[in-house]
Amino acid sequence: MRSRVGVAIATLVLGLCVAPAAQAGPLDMLYAPLHVHGTSQTESFIQSHFPTVSVSAGQLKQGWHSSNTGLYTKGTRSSVGTYPESWYLHTATGARIHDRALKSYFVMNPSSSGWRQQVVQNCAGAPQWCFVDAMGTDGYQRMSTKPSVSESWWISETTAEANYVENASSRWSVMANNLITPNNPIFAVGFEMFARVSAAQSLQVLEHTRCYCFAKLGTESGARYGFTLFLSGAGPGDHISVGTDSQTGKWWDFYNSASTLGSPTGQATVSGNLIVRQFTNGEVIVNTGGTTTTVVARPGGPATSVAPHDGKIILNP
Repeated sequence: MRSRVGVAIATLVLGLCVAPAAQAGPLDMLYAPLHVHGTSQTESFIQSHFPTVSVSAGQLKQGWHSSNTGLYTKGTRSSVGTYPESWYLHTATGARIHDRALKSYFVMNPSSSGWRQQVVQNCAGAPQWCFVDAMGTDGYQRMSTKPSVSESWWISETTAEANYVENASSRWSVMANNLITPNNPIFAVGFEMFARVSAAQSLQVLEHTRCYCFAKLGTESGARYGFTLFLSGAGPGDHISVGTDSQTGKWWDFYNSASTLGSPTGQATVSGNLIVRQFTNGEVIVNTGGTTTTVVARPGGPATSVAPHDGKIILNP
């Protein structure tokens, strides 16, 4: 169970309270999801720069790995059409449903015991954890046609599926993508932060889960904003992927500053649109608003201007 932010989401806008906790340094939290579209980087580069990766079964066979490696599989989708009919999700008239974007994939029934066992089998070769995709609201909303079940049923059953797969083996754990509804679940979650939701919601997900977060913002300033907002709320067990799918494995310049930032020494604080969190060797400042703002992050420190929807890493002199 984790509770780093002991306030409601409405309060987050006015006053963030992130309890300090011993944790790895910022670069130890970097995550490269190579299952997305592959990468132009070499395996040796990934191993030396990204402690956490998730890979496809084919990439795993080719030797792709890091110190913390997950195996990618789909939690509610399959291109196999010969499973028992009860494994598939149907419309009210009994027709099978496809994924709206990946049209060759069927939508699977997360309450089916047979399908759950198949997902466990698909995860069996995971080195440390299994990335279970197409869960939560995203998996429901990406159906080609209306199913016979409600979204609330879907979230309840994908949560039950994630719990089932998590409990199936002591050799690996589960990361359920986009299944952010449960508070403090036994599994980790994947979550596309910042690009789609408010800063407050992103910080709340960080509070209530172990997050494999995605900051899919492709510009230098956008990526820096995503990374610094993550650092303002991150705790033990959280990871961050920075950049669009086509930028997997990209080494951003601001990582070099983060390498000597150290660990958080106290709570993050909010003043208007500014979030500031102190670290052992500096501070992280985030501007969630729409105008440039100037702040003195620490007593006696220099005044610093932060552009809208941007962040800064300031190291102690």
